[in-house]
Amino acid sequence: MSLLLDPFEYAFFGRALLAAVLVGAVTGALGPFVVVRRMAYIGQGLSQSVLGGVGVALVYGAGLYSGAVAATAVATVAIYLTRRRGVPVDTAIGIVASTMFALGVAVISANRDRSLNITNLLFGNILGVDRNDLILVGIVVAIVAAMLFTLYKPLLAATHNPVVAAAHGVRVGMIEVMFNALLALAVITALQVLGVLLVAATLLLPAATASLAFGSFGRLMLVSIGLGVTTAVVGLYVSYYHDIASGPAIVLTGAAAFAALALGLPNRFRHSRAAV
Repeated sequence: MSLLLDPFEYAFFGRALLAAVLVGAVTGALGPFVVVRRMAYIGQGLSQSVLGGVGVALVYGAGLYSGAVAATAVATVAIYLTRRRGVPVDTAIGIVASTMFALGVAVISANRDRSLNITNLLFGNILGVDRNDLILVGIVVAIVAAMLFTLYKPLLAATHNPVVAAAHGVRVGMIEVMFNALLALAVITALQVLGVLLVAATLLLPAATASLAFGSFGRLMLVSIGLGVTTAVVGLYVSYYHDIASGPAIVLTGAAAFAALALGLPNRFRHSRAAV
């Protein structure tokens, strides 16, 4: 029991734990849609693009989140315009994400203020979460929960078959915009906890792990949320006791859960469950 309670002697651990739970729930909820839509590249692209805006914002005295929001908006427009030139979507995302990531690294490396820690930006600094960060995460969780509850059925229809959904009156274009906005919010919110390089992994791992055993989307989503929260909490404790960065600890915990289920679950059981 002392292993669980001892870290709470430090006030920062309680804040970090709450942030981990909230971010794990958000990424766990959105992850199944990302996996089913085969949109892994979107999450990776958005998270890498964010570094460009964050780097410029921090160097010139603006806030972390304002830079992240600006970068997400610029990346979205740039990807859209690049696609309009006939470039495939995955290539467009790769070009924009790599360019903005390089911009962020260049701006930060050229800055003489060594107080900017690029390691924290890349891999997160959950122990630095403060009250304002928690308020922001809470607001985002509320927005994502409200939107998923309101748009669950049309979003599910558009996810599985957008053509059929459109034929039944679902405004697929609007649904796509709303989902991308929720995804961008999740990426921005998870920056402090996971860093730029690891956000995409937490969108994928809980959902991918749950999909090994559950084919029903409703069950998959609930299990993904549970796994997102559990791996975030366990990863935070691993980070605390082994003195490693929290973001990598959370991702490695999620990867271990995926590997354990993938290797331990018989193929026959997995396939029969996936057909439910």
